[in-house]
Amino acid sequence: MHPKLFAVKEKEKRDEFRIRMAGVVPGSYSYTIVCDNTFFELAEISALQEGQLILQIEVEKTEKLMDMNFHFKGDVSALCDRCLAPVPLHLDFSEKLIVNLVPIVDESFVNDENIWMIDENDYELDVFHFVYESIMLALPLQIIHPDDENGNPTCDPDVLNKLNEYSAKENSGQIDPRWEVLKKLKLDDTNNI
Repeated sequence: MHPKLFAVKEKEKRDEFRIRMAGVVPGSYSYTIVCDNTFFELAEISALQEGQLILQIEVEKTEKLMDMNFHFKGDVSALCDRCLAPVPLHLDFSEKLIVNLVPIVDESFVNDENIWMIDENDYELDVFHFVYESIMLALPLQIIHPDDENGNPTCDPDVLNKLNEYSAKENSGQIDPRWEVLKKLKLDDTNNI
């Protein structure tokens, strides 16, 4: 893709996460945003290789408050922590954000992850970073291919064989000669104390 066209696409994607507040009367509002590869690249979510999440945002706005419910649903692909091959992940989760609209923002107030205080005169609310954090927190701590029905790993067999060879060598008692030199230095150092 041409760099200039990609920059325009990035700007358009980023603008989707700006929710207008100025002049919006109290009521219920609904927004749909697609978090796709452009979003993953823009947010620098390196854990995700590709995919698409549909984000549905339901907003209940009053004079001084915005109650926002975010629902994420879709399929993404991440690299396996064990074999580095792509792992398909289905995500379906919700997050909530409360936005207090105040005349003067108290500088001592620190926005919580789910409670924000913003100036009631702000033109728009940027939820890009909130969406990014929500997706990152929804990812499993450890991403690996699931085992098959017999309990055997379904990771790339070539990589598993290499890991097993390395593990066998590690457990065989053979020590890399480079570590022996370092061990000797450490022992010499403790004897000189």
